[in-house]
Amino acid sequence: MEKKTGFFEEKPGVKSSTRLNSFLLLLFTMAFNMLWINGGNDLTGNLLIFDTLLLVGIFAPKYLHKIAELKLKDVLLTEDKKELVKEK
Repeated sequence: MEKKTGFFEEKPGVKSSTRLNSFLLLLFTMAFNMLWINGGNDLTGNLLIFDTLLLVGIFAPKYLHKIAELKLKDVLLTEDKKELVKEK
């Protein structure tokens, strides 16, 4: 029976601090927006730009990390295939 992958895990049993940090920063952004609006401030272009930058900053590194892992895996597989061909 396979173990289930938890919400903050990369693989079963492997904790992901990036996922935890992303979740905490998302909660911070939502709390900041609620405090901003409840404080009597309006939704301005500056707040929307700030939110956009925060969301990109929160989720882009994880996405870029996944792309780098896939590229690295492809490079390593290609290198392994070249070595197998040379050995024959």
